Amino acid sequence: MGRWADRAFSLGALKDAWLEVLANDAQDGVVSPGVERFAVDAEASLALLAEDLAAGHYRPGALTEVSLQSGDKTRILHVPTVRDRIVARSILQEVTPAVDPFLGSASFAYRPGLGVVDAVNAVALLRGEGLGWVLRTDIRDCFPSLPVDVALRRFALIVPDDQVLAVLWAFAGRQARRAGGSLVRLEGVPQGCPLSPLLANLVLVDIDDALMNEGFPVVRYGDDVVVATCDAADASAARELAATTAERLGMSLSAEKTVVTSFEDGFTFLGEDFGPRYPPVLEGIRLEEPLERVLYVALQGSRVRIAQGRLIVDSKEDVRVLDVAISQVSRIVCFGSVGVSAGTRSWALSSGVDVVFASRQGGYQGTMLSHEHRYRPARLRAQLAVVGTERALELGRAIVAAKISKQRVILQRFNRRQGHEAAREAVRQLDALVGMLPDAASPQEVMGLEGAAAHFYFPCIGALMPEPLRFSVRSRRPPTDVANAALSYLYTILLGECVTALHAAGLDPAIGVLHADDDIRPSLALDLMEEFRPLVVDQVVLECARQGRLRATDGTPKDGSGIVLTKAGRGAIVDAYERRMLSQTRGALPGFSGTLRRHLYRQAQRLRAAIQDPTQSWTGLAWRL
Repeated sequence: MGRWADRAFSLGALKDAWLEVLANDAQDGVVSPGVERFAVDAEASLALLAEDLAAGHYRPGALTEVSLQSGDKTRILHVPTVRDRIVARSILQEVTPAVDPFLGSASFAYRPGLGVVDAVNAVALLRGEGLGWVLRTDIRDCFPSLPVDVALRRFALIVPDDQVLAVLWAFAGRQARRAGGSLVRLEGVPQGCPLSPLLANLVLVDIDDALMNEGFPVVRYGDDVVVATCDAADASAARELAATTAERLGMSLSAEKTVVTSFEDGFTFLGEDFGPRYPPVLEGIRLEEPLERVLYVALQGSRVRIAQGRLIVDSKEDVRVLDVAISQVSRIVCFGSVGVSAGTRSWALSSGVDVVFASRQGGYQGTMLSHEHRYRPARLRAQLAVVGTERALELGRAIVAAKISKQRVILQRFNRRQGHEAAREAVRQLDALVGMLPDAASPQEVMGLEGAAAHFYFPCIGALMPEPLRFSVRSRRPPTDVANAALSYLYTILLGECVTALHAAGLDPAIGVLHADDDIRPSLALDLMEEFRPLVVDQVVLECARQGRLRATDGTPKDGSGIVLTKAGRGAIVDAYERRMLSQTRGALPGFSGTLRRHLYRQAQRLRAAIQDPTQSWTGLAWRL
């Protein structure tokens, strides 16, 4: 069997899927007769199912048509047999981590870690941005009209396994048994099969992309869509674009459910009645408040010291500017001329508290780490052995693909009607570059594609900034404007965290798989941070700029050599950075949940596993926040 089929059709995976089918069936307190019959000898039935799948003898049975009455509406479901549900569920569990990253940021349904609350809050955030008009629509007969060939072709590009695809095509060819016993051939996909929502998302992402590339922000829950706009004319234009895109897929918008309206007039979405102020934005719905926090010290001439179990920061005039219990500090980041006392060094090293040092403008200088962060010889040998090999090239391609995919999401999420042509073209170029990655035959070619992506990405990011903060070139050493200074400042903080995460994973941050290690820099930390640059820093800076928390006045020239952020500017972006790193998410990695900071550490651990074991894959995070 292929590697996907080998895992999805294994006895262990089928057992896990059976337990989930059983739990889902029993949710209403009543177990269906079919599930009861299967449960009588589940072990033997599962073993036989695994044998049939391995031998290629598995054939799905007919679907059962079921009518569900809800008020005045009748909902028709086509329910697979228990064994077919087990197979579909097992495939779904195996392929979801691979398929999910392709679904973008507009889709909120049938995805682990996302739900109704997230979709409702996303719409409320768009209202808070000042987008007062909306297009409300959905797809007419979505599941019955879904183009199966399109869905399965896209599935095959992500999951290239002939045996899994053969089962999916067999699912698509099933007939349904009606109440009288007659069989009928169905169009589209059955609303009742565990795989149908995933296939629908793979198709409907076309509507998301078409709208977002034209500057229309989208929130889609299954086939239920909200597009927020500045005025009624734009909402009407969005309606025409959505209709055209749906027709190109062989689908259509629901005439009775498609309407252009406003928050002032009100509308309903996912059971919530939206108005000018309700439902309110839920600030920090995914935020985890930690017991310990990161201390950022950028007051020039200041000194960090320890006294009586307290960590104290004194200004150069010996004025106490901070006094906190040492138990509340998880790490220290110092920018520029900041002194660290001998007592602070001893406490930090003995307590496992990292101290990161950077220049005043945000250039990374180094990290002071406890001896507890030791490298294991086997891991060092594995790192050195992988340098310059095909395995390193494979990991490098995955790292850059993860970064570019997130750059694409950023451009689409922040794209608006004004100037949307630039974002649309940049997204097109990024898609083309990702398509070239599998053919990149050296680290230099991979880095060349990464650089080409940056060439299209950063001018567009600059154009998406509010007018006073716009820039056309990514300037680094030194940054020549406030937005670039903010990006550089937070990249340095992020790099320090990546160094620490790699040390914690037992890896040497200097031995990279993509970035060259022929100079003095933490090359592997630069590799690790690539996907977190857009995921964390770029989003934070754009949001701060658009919300007015980062302003053109938040920078000051430094000796004719670029821009340095003011205290207010630093405070605004560091606070937003911390909030984002403390945001909780689930589903971005299979079987893992926690803050983005925890995900950073998890990615370091996964990188270690991929370096040590060629059978282990490394993939980027799916977008969740």
